[in-house]
Formats: sequence, C-alpha cells, structure tokens
Amino acid sequence: MKKKNDRVIKSNTLVSASYHLNLSEIRLLDIALATLSEYEEEEKHVTTVPEFIEIRADEYAKLYSVTVEQAYTALREASEQLFSRYFRYQVKAEGHPSFTEERKARWVGEIGYRKGEGVVTLSFTKALVKLAGQFKTGGEFTRYHVEQKAPLTSIYAHRLYEMMMQWRKSQQVPYISYQELRTRFEIGSKEYERMSNFKSRVLEPALKQINDLTDIEVSYVQEKKGRSIVGFTFKYKFKDKPKKTLKAVDTFVTKPNDDSASKPQPQLQRKIPKMSDKQRNTFANKLASDFEFNRDFSVSPFTYGKSREEVVKWIEQKLADDDKRQEWRKYILMSGYEFPDNFKR
Repeated sequence: MKKKNDRVIKSNTLVSASYHLNLSEIRLLDIALATLSEYEEEEKHVTTVPEFIEIRADEYAKLYSVTVEQAYTALREASEQLFSRYFRYQVKAEGHPSFTEERKARWVGEIGYRKGEGVVTLSFTKALVKLAGQFKTGGEFTRYHVEQKAPLTSIYAHRLYEMMMQWRKSQQVPYISYQELRTRFEIGSKEYERMSNFKSRVLEPALKQINDLTDIEVSYVQEKKGRSIVGFTFKYKFKDKPKKTLKAVDTFVTKPNDDSASKPQPQLQRKIPKMSDKQRNTFANKLASDFEFNRDFSVSPFTYGKSREEVVKWIEQKLADDDKRQEWRKYILMSGYEFPDNFKR
C-alpha cells in the first residue's frame, strides 16, 4: 500500500464518461478515489482493497474550508444521492473489437454512516475499481491532485480540469465537438440552446475558475463550419509558480468564526437576481430532480402527492419571487447556477 496522498487516478474512459454529479458528490468522490489510488495495480483485488473506504468529515472540512459539522452533513447527503447515481462509458465490445459497446455502471454499491464519529463509508462497484486507481505509466490514465481541484465550485470547471489533465503530456486537448462537450457535461437539449448562452453560462465561467484558482492556465479556439461553431480545441500551461491554493467561496456553506471576519466578504451575501422565464423553467426542472431539494420539501402541501409536472410548475412560479430565490439559494447554486458577470465582484 502506498503512503496516503491526494492524487486521483482515473482511466481516460472514466474521464470521458457521461454523468451528472453535484458539487458535494464530486468532492466526495475525489477524496475516495485518492484513497483507492494508494493501491498498486497488483494489489487491487478483494484481499487487499478494503470492502469499505472511509471518508472523514475532518478531512473534508480541512480540504474544502468548511466546519466539521458542515462537512459531515455534506458527506452524508452526497453519499445518499451518489447511491442512486450512475455513469455511462464506452468500451470495445468483447469478441467484436470493431464495435463499441455503451455501458452503464453505478459508482457505489453500499454506503454507511458512523454516528458520532463524523465518518461516512462507501463501497465502490467493481466497474469503478477497474476504471480508477491504477498506477499505469502509459497514456491511458489521467492523474491530478485533489488539492489543485478543490477550490473549484463549478461542476463544469471540475470536468474541464480533468479533461486538461487527460492530455497532460501534450498540454493540448484535440478537437472535441460541441455536442460531445454538452454530453460530457450532461446538459439537456433544452438548456443553453444558443451557443452564446453556452459560452457565457457554462464554458467561460468554468475556464475563469480554472485559470484563477488552479495550477494551470487554459485557452481555447473555436472550430467553425461555415458560420456555426461546431467544436473546440483547448491548450494550457502550468503556471511558473503555482499559486498557493486559494480558498474558493463555497457556494452553499460558509466557514463561521473566521478570525478574518474583519475583512468583509460581501460576495458571500450575493443575492440571486431576477431570473428570466427560461432560467426559471431550467432551474425548476433541475430542482425537481434534486435529491436534497426533494428531501427538504417533499412534505410540503404544495408538492406532496403531486406529479412532476405540477411540482415543476410550482417551483417555477416560486422562483419569480425574490424572497423565495434567496431562501432556495443553496439548492439553486448546487444545481449549477452561475452569477451574471455584472453581479460578480
């Protein structure tokens, strides 16, 4: 077994997979996969890799700059939702190498909690163990350090950063089509339909976070067919002197009792501004599918026993109310909301 570190190793197949995870789930997986990466490939069998991997709240709190109580809540909720998540990936069909087979696999098989200890446990599926944590020297595996990715709060920034690390040797990501990028990001066909919206709400905010908060600087070139943008190529470079890891403003929890409170941080109090009809519809659908939101509001007389369509309509109406948007702020941010440029400080 290797000495504990924060390095995550994933197969390129897993990095290219399509899946939807929220911020807490991504963070939980990064810590857990770093634990899995401590094992050499020849050690990765049932007699050496523990059945359950432990993730401690104090470890999560230190890495993501939150309290231990907040960390344990985030871990419990993330593991609960991760239990029902799956990812889609492609492999060469067995016995038919000229054909590609698309598969679905779950991330975890079992989860558990240790009340009073601030510990959650999870058991990876065989498919995930096969696709992660392998110490290979070839170009089939992606490596990155959790600490470098930790400040990111955009789920799209997390995916893009991993994509960059997939091409660490050349520091240039070859052409990826617009549609493939949307698929990797799990962006629905009705979300950010216009290229201008995709760039301003997804791509550029994610790149800004990466460039501001991590150890690399990324740029991209648009590939066109006629007047239409059909794809992108990316290239990046490591910063000469990697910045000390910055503490990103967590989008749904804040660190209390901070002695630096003498330095006001107004960005923590930013209100979610008025939404357009399209935005309200988009986030109403996202919230209706969100585990934490449903958990907290399933007992509401406005949602209990109602169809999904009725719930979406109710949420959409509520998002027009400023007070309700601020009350639901954490759920909206965890669903991928990005503040408009003129609201950023």
